[in-house]
Amino acid sequence: MIWRVFVVFMLLLVAAMSVVVSRRESEPESAAPAREPPQLGYYMVDARVTETGPDGRPRYRMEAERVLQNPVDLSIHLEDLRLGYSADAERRWTLTAESGFVPPGSRKIDLSGNVLIVGQPQPGSETAVVRTERLSLDTDANIATTPARVDIEWGRRRLSGIGLKADLKAERVQLESAVHGRFAR
Repeated sequence: MIWRVFVVFMLLLVAAMSVVVSRRESEPESAAPAREPPQLGYYMVDARVTETGPDGRPRYRMEAERVLQNPVDLSIHLEDLRLGYSADAERRWTLTAESGFVPPGSRKIDLSGNVLIVGQPQPGSETAVVRTERLSLDTDANIATTPARVDIEWGRRRLSGIGLKADLKAERVQLESAVHGRFAR
């Protein structure tokens, strides 16, 4: 009797294993997901790029020691950046920084490391210098902002504060908080 139960159990086990094996053979093997080739990025040394406005005249002229596009997310990294901006034929501003970052598909440049904005607010006036450690520049709106400490020098005038919003086109600068100044004659 035990012998018959053992034989029936073995037959059922063999039948179950054959069903499992036949199912595995009939199922198509899932193809490994195809890896897409990496997207192409670019790398430039001593780069000079000019962006023109709707009138065809240069809006910005950028020079950078190195420009590197990340092929994964298409962001752009800049080193030793110099950006020239023309408010009009007589008023030009120059922005410099140790590094910059442009997020993917953005018209904003995030600058960091010894950021300087140098220019003449009025034709024939003394040169103004704005210093900070980081700054974001929206190239469409021509707005520069930072939450960091800012120092402004214009001739013998000195101002400092925390946070800045500067409209480069309208040439309007607003310090956000902790404003301190000295105007000497």
